[in-house]
Amino acid sequence: EALTAVVAPAVAAATAPAPAAAGRTMEEVVLDALRPMLKEWLDANLPALVEAMVAKEISRITGKRG
Repeated sequence: EALTAVVAPAVAAATAPAPAAAGRTMEEVVLDALRPMLKEWLDANLPALVEAMVAKEISRITGKRG
């Protein structure tokens, strides 16, 4: 019982959500930081990825390998 009394408040404090700094959560800060990087990567790589996937699907449908 003594161990539970000591550990329970520490566990409750560890599982409680951290207070948001200036009204923003860490998740929001990270998402805001990642969004421009993700957009840049998608702008640079998405057209080639889509083109390759479409070509692969066309080859599969037509039975041609290429």
